[in-house]
Amino acid sequence: MPSTTLSSQIKIRVDGTDVAPEIMADLVEVIVDQHAHLPGMFSVHFRDPRLDLIDGRTPFNLTKEVEIFGAQGSGSLVSLIKGEITAVEPILGEGMTSEAIFQGYDKSHRLYRTKKSRSFLNIKDSDLVSQIASGAGLSTGTVDTTSTVYEHLYQHNQSDMAFLMQRAWRIGYECYVAQGQLHFHRPDPQKDKKTLEWGQDLIAFQPRLSTAEQVDQVLVKGWDPKRLEPIVGQATPQQLFPAISDQNGTSWASRFGQGDAVIVDQPVASQAEADALAKARANEISGSYLEATGVAYQRPDIQAGKAVEITGVGTRLSGTFLVTSACHVFTPAGLKTTFHIRGTRSGLLAEQMLHQPPLDRWPGVVPAIVTDTNDPQKWGRVKIKYPWMTEDTDSGWARVISSGAGPQAGFCLVPEVGDEVMVVFEHGDFNQPYVIGGVWNGKHKLPPDVSGAANNQVPLVRVWQSRTGHKMVMFDNTNTANAVQVITAAGHSIKLDDKAKKIEIKSTGGLLIEMDDNSRKITIKSGGDVVVEATANVSVKASAAVRVQANSTVDISSSGPVNIKGAVINLQ
Repeated sequence: MPSTTLSSQIKIRVDGTDVAPEIMADLVEVIVDQHAHLPGMFSVHFRDPRLDLIDGRTPFNLTKEVEIFGAQGSGSLVSLIKGEITAVEPILGEGMTSEAIFQGYDKSHRLYRTKKSRSFLNIKDSDLVSQIASGAGLSTGTVDTTSTVYEHLYQHNQSDMAFLMQRAWRIGYECYVAQGQLHFHRPDPQKDKKTLEWGQDLIAFQPRLSTAEQVDQVLVKGWDPKRLEPIVGQATPQQLFPAISDQNGTSWASRFGQGDAVIVDQPVASQAEADALAKARANEISGSYLEATGVAYQRPDIQAGKAVEITGVGTRLSGTFLVTSACHVFTPAGLKTTFHIRGTRSGLLAEQMLHQPPLDRWPGVVPAIVTDTNDPQKWGRVKIKYPWMTEDTDSGWARVISSGAGPQAGFCLVPEVGDEVMVVFEHGDFNQPYVIGGVWNGKHKLPPDVSGAANNQVPLVRVWQSRTGHKMVMFDNTNTANAVQVITAAGHSIKLDDKAKKIEIKSTGGLLIEMDDNSRKITIKSGGDVVVEATANVSVKASAAVRVQANSTVDISSSGPVNIKGAVINLQ
């Protein structure tokens, strides 16, 4: 016989309309699983003897909007979840029995559907939430305004919800969807606080107190490249959750000695950002001091992300806690809610095993294309894009690694727009790229002196060449060439030739100065005049003869006396 007890303690609406009593009479079980950091899930289980549910002759079907309410002991209804059906599971069993299970998620599942690559400029986290919610067709609920304006944020092949959760984690905010609205706010110890008393509606309560992670303070250390000085954010763990009369975890842990949590692998760009990150981690650590599991009866108002006050469990453990997750199970025996208390942590197995923050890290090196070199700070930074991920989104300003870079010194070679470069990320943070160098490829060939070198001779030709053709070439092959040559795009050159033992300076027009160590001779050749001028004396001295020869006249003039002196003077 169908159970009327179950249908009387729960209400289900599909697309805003209450499900008919004759359908509710076949209800077997309802599960609503809520989580403060993950999409809420529901499962509705019916008997379906006439296959009406399976064949779609009822309101239940894929993509339908479903809202589930639970009845409290007083009879008042509390909304548990408002979501959409994403799966239908028929069960056709032995003995010609048929059942149907409809499963779905709250509307945050829309924010997980597509991974996106895009950038946001000059934006606050709170504005980011509003923009993403609007794009997903969601309204916003409680959104606490944030103050820090980020010059550039990159959503790198992430779902919208994963991106928002990452932003929330950095500043200690909660991010979730409830009743079809996207919320983004600070944890509130008093928000919708409900009371449970052990021995009454609280059936079981199993807490665990641990000093394992408790510290005296949290330090976040970073680097400010503008001021060339460290950034240090500091926060002392506060008893945000749990709020109990017992000493907090820091007080207990201090008996083991001084202990600090030092975070150095989360890049921060300002003091305010470092302080916010330190405070968020301090709240997370203090919340891990007491974790608990509880079971309540007929209390659908105990929900994930909300506060609960536990009483009747003694002076030490009574207090206010944050519900991290809550699983509501409706059966003919009644509504039983199992809830978990883990502070601001998700409680996921992966998080517990790896003990890592929910941030995407990018190890290794990736290729990129330079898109902009007009750095407003004049630091030699560039913007880049990652065409293997998206063609239409630029990074923020990336610093360029350069040999010997220092105060007005170093090897300055800023890559040009269109150049392919290799990029690494500070502490794996995709928003902190560094260009470590350029690479040649199928379109950007080696300089001609290198590409034209003989087999096995390429490593012996070192070239530094500009895009217009100015270059410096070093030939290291002592058999055929051992020289350094500087050549302009027009053809002017200076050649220091160790193999030929001479230095040669040559212009495009054929003018030449040559210093030959073999003949110990200096040659100056000109197709026109040679002019020697000095603001003081000019002396010409030779250990042997000095000859002056002209095919035309020779003029010697002076504004003062002319002295000619020699052992013999011959005039012809």
